[in-house]
Amino acid sequence: MSRNAEDCPYCQRRVDDLSDHLELEHEELTLQSFFFDSRNIILTGFILLLSLITLVLEVQITILNLHVSRILIGIGILIGGIPLAKSSFMELLKRHTFDVDGLVVVASIGAFSIGYWGEAAVLIFLFLVAERLEDYSVFRSRRSLKELLELSPTKARVLRKDETEKIAPEDIFIGETVIVKPGERVPLDGDIESGSSSIDESAITGESLPKEKRPGDEVFAGTLNIDGLIKVKVTKESQDSTLSKIVSLVEEAKEKKAKTEKFVNRFARYYTPVVILLALIVATIPWLFFDHQFTFWLYRALILLVLSCPCAFVVSTPVTMVSSMTKSAKKGILIKGSVFIEKIKEIDTVVFDKTGTLTTGDFSVTEIISLSQLAAKEIALISSSLEYSSDHPLARPIIEHSKALNGDEHYDVEEFRSLTGIGIEGVIDGKIYRIGNPNIFELEYEARQEIARMTSEGKTVVVFGREEKPLGLIGLEDTLRDGARDVIDFLKEYGIAPIMLTGDNESTAASVAEELGIDRYIANVLPDQKLDVIERLQENGLVTMVGDGVNDAPALVKSDVGIAMGAAGSDTAMESADMALMEDDISKLIYLFETSEKTMKVVKENVVASIGVKFALAVLTFFGLVTLWMAVGIGDVGMALFVTLNALILEKR
Repeated sequence: MSRNAEDCPYCQRRVDDLSDHLELEHEELTLQSFFFDSRNIILTGFILLLSLITLVLEVQITILNLHVSRILIGIGILIGGIPLAKSSFMELLKRHTFDVDGLVVVASIGAFSIGYWGEAAVLIFLFLVAERLEDYSVFRSRRSLKELLELSPTKARVLRKDETEKIAPEDIFIGETVIVKPGERVPLDGDIESGSSSIDESAITGESLPKEKRPGDEVFAGTLNIDGLIKVKVTKESQDSTLSKIVSLVEEAKEKKAKTEKFVNRFARYYTPVVILLALIVATIPWLFFDHQFTFWLYRALILLVLSCPCAFVVSTPVTMVSSMTKSAKKGILIKGSVFIEKIKEIDTVVFDKTGTLTTGDFSVTEIISLSQLAAKEIALISSSLEYSSDHPLARPIIEHSKALNGDEHYDVEEFRSLTGIGIEGVIDGKIYRIGNPNIFELEYEARQEIARMTSEGKTVVVFGREEKPLGLIGLEDTLRDGARDVIDFLKEYGIAPIMLTGDNESTAASVAEELGIDRYIANVLPDQKLDVIERLQENGLVTMVGDGVNDAPALVKSDVGIAMGAAGSDTAMESADMALMEDDISKLIYLFETSEKTMKVVKENVVASIGVKFALAVLTFFGLVTLWMAVGIGDVGMALFVTLNALILEKR
């Protein structure tokens, strides 16, 4: 937040750009309002059309020795030109800069003074049209964000003192309960207290398939409740919802400009004064030193003055970047600055955290090996009975596996206790049973061989036994994410090196890497060591880190582009990463890299076209082949239209 931040009078939030914030969150942003703001241009165009009609129909009406067409042109110049002149004067007064509006005003006055009334009027009108085209591109992108915000309902049913009140979400506090009926949108972030339903989360995650939600599951503001009545305990106030956070971060992203965008802005600062100086030389040198007609060269100088307006050139990059970021946000990908769209294209290495990123982090039992007379079914039953009292991540898959084999049957466990660092134990029918890692028992050669085999296959091994005797081995395996292999193949085809980091042992890491097609992996990495790995890799090029955004936060911040997985609902993930996949869908990385490629291609097209057309028109001006209306019609309106449309159709490429 900058030192120039201001407080919003409506929601008391402190924002960097108050006018943008007010327009986006508190004012109407519709196509009707956009056209209403364009009424000055429409009126100017209508008057010029009337002037053209009087000329075509050869209407012979004069007032004060002026033909009616000239009077209409003069009115058009005043209606369109006075606001431009006022805007330019205020810019000169407040910021001491001579802006683009001022250039057009000077060119129009010059054209008017040498008798080119029609061209002066067309110049003003077409310039106003060009400016509105640029405004429209911004309007479209801002409207997309506004549509996201409008997904959150304006009224919510809150349960207070056993009665239901319908009030604005802004007036509901954390800890209160809201009721959401089928077909309604969730008003605030929260956890389901009662009821279950299918929830369409596409507004947040970009995932088109609804998710089944039950008591205890998290839901987000703006998501659609499809088929069940649910009661939701509010966990975040309206202004802090995930939806509001996404919009705010996309808004702030425009401050983080790409190198190309910074270059365009720097270039424009020099381009305009150079062309103005050239226009001054063209207007005076032929007249002063070669005795040429002053009005002839002044007209050409005015054309150059119009061509010095860098409007389409300056807007060519930001309009494309904003379009790309907004459309990505709709697909559940949050990009926190155009600088990262450009940088992701230049990445040399992508580092993946294994658990929770390349794999789901959800283990499942894949095999049970008996080391005694006990059947696998009985080993699962006793093991799950012990695990019922444990909160270890591997307890749940063992319990679920036993349920699949034995239903809800289980043994009562007494004297349960945790054996720090190795496992747990408890008494069942007067006998002590233990379950834990291989260090919990003294193992014979055959058992160690089986453990080595399972470990080499990427499995985690749990040993179960009674007293001091091991009775069985349970192998569990983490599930690879859908699309993980496709992402790795895509990166390798792109010439980007994928590397896997994991805290697992060498054998497990090697097995997962082989299954995914990853050539390089680093095993036995502790969370605090990931930062050192990233720093070493950065010595050889740009590095992207893909992780969960919580445990990997330092590495995400340190990498050149940090990408957090499953960031919906996690403020830490959204704040620490440069990009965030709101859903746990790793395949969206492919979309991310392809979008970066497309975006930078469009940026180059827009920049080259803007400069090229201006340069060509400037050269043709010296041969008398360009008129004032052509300069603004092609150089400004035409190019503004081109770069805007080129950016807006980015998604269809």
